[in-house]
Amino acid sequence: MAIDASAVGRVYPPQPYEVSREKVREFAEAIGDMNPVYVDVEAARQHSHDEVVAPPTFVMIPVMRGFDILMEDLGIEFARVVHVDQRFTYSRPLIVGDRLETTTTLDAIRQVAGNDLLTIRNDVRAAESEHVCTAQATLLIRPEENGDV
Repeated sequence: MAIDASAVGRVYPPQPYEVSREKVREFAEAIGDMNPVYVDVEAARQHSHDEVVAPPTFVMIPVMRGFDILMEDLGIEFARVVHVDQRFTYSRPLIVGDRLETTTTLDAIRQVAGNDLLTIRNDVRAAESEHVCTAQATLLIRPEENGDV
């Protein structure tokens, strides 16, 4: 069943997330990028940062919280989702100690070959309302089939 187009424009409540040094280190290890600015304060300071910097794709951790809420609201199981595209537009890097709020908006729905394509925007701001990043994703939602588990 196609997702109801009246859901376009729906905005989901801001989700809080605090960037910690341990989470940044774990993420850097998981993606295999041990750039010193991701794990060493002195290296970060040599690059004009007061604290350790998160890898650019780290923002997906707080963004996924908004995805979870949207998926639940629309009744979509992640097993039917294909992540088609992802873009990040940064105003500044994420740094350890940032207290973020991520607001998720369903920008568009269109049908292609029996699938739904969702365009989702996540606005990530520091607690002081400073824009940090906008993440835009396109997700393909496969139709439900009889026997899907």
